[in-house]
Order: sequence, then C-alpha cells, then structure tokens
Amino acid sequence: MEQTNNGGETAKRPVFLTVLCILSFIAAGLGILGYITLIGAMGMVSAVSSGMEGMEGMENMEGMEGLSSAMASAPSAGMTWAYIIVGFLTTIVSLFGVIKMWKLQKSGFMLYVGATVVSIIMSIVYSGFGAAIFGIVIGGAFIVMYGLNMKHLK
Repeated sequence: MEQTNNGGETAKRPVFLTVLCILSFIAAGLGILGYITLIGAMGMVSAVSSGMEGMEGMENMEGMEGLSSAMASAPSAGMTWAYIIVGFLTTIVSLFGVIKMWKLQKSGFMLYVGATVVSIIMSIVYSGFGAAIFGIVIGGAFIVMYGLNMKHLK
C-alpha cells in the first residue's frame, strides 16, 4: 500500500483512493469482457446477416415481418461498430489512467477524465441523452471522487 517517491520517502495511498481504484479495476475488467463478448456477437450477427442477403422473398416468410421492421429501426452496423470500438478503447485508456492513479501519478486522472468524457459523449450520440443518464451520473461521480483525491497524486 506504500509507494516510494523519487526522494526515497514513502507515500501512502489513501483508503478512499484505493477503494475507488479497486472499483474501477472491477468495472474495467467487466467492461473489457463485455466488449469482447459483444465483438464476438457482432461477428456472428454479421455472418448470419450476410448469409441471409442472398435469400429472396424473406419479407414474405411467416414471422419475419417484425424482424425486418426491427432491423430497419436499429442503428446502422457501422455506427454500432464505431460505438463498440470507441467504448473498448475508452475502457482501456481509463484502465491505464486508474493504474497510474494507483501509482499516485496525477497524469492518470487526466487520462481517466478524458476517456470517461469521450465515453459519455459517444453513448449520448449512439443512444440519446435519456439512455445515457446512468453513465453520465456514474462517470461524473467517479470523476468528482477521483478529483477529491488530486492532492494525494504527484
């Protein structure tokens, strides 16, 4: 729990910062697993949909009317891939920022804030403000809580 400074003296990480970092490590780990799963699922959906493109008369098949209308209202595949890629990258960058804050480095806070803000903006663009409220509140709360620990970062 103690860090060594350049001058040989030891700096102690506050318990509050330690708890925040551990929660962020858990969230980033779950996020990375979720994005890897999502990438696999999108790959399977892309493979299935490309196989279905050759089928003629799909609209006339029984039970497919709802599927075709749901697909028409869904975001484009390009937008979905952009959201997944940006989300995955911001999760990695925020994890790197948390690791730096764990080591009591101030630059980690800037990385974390930047990645969180980009993630919030992307979720608003992709799903709208109403659906992004949870991410805004949680992301903002963690930024504020990490900001309260800035005095301990070097």
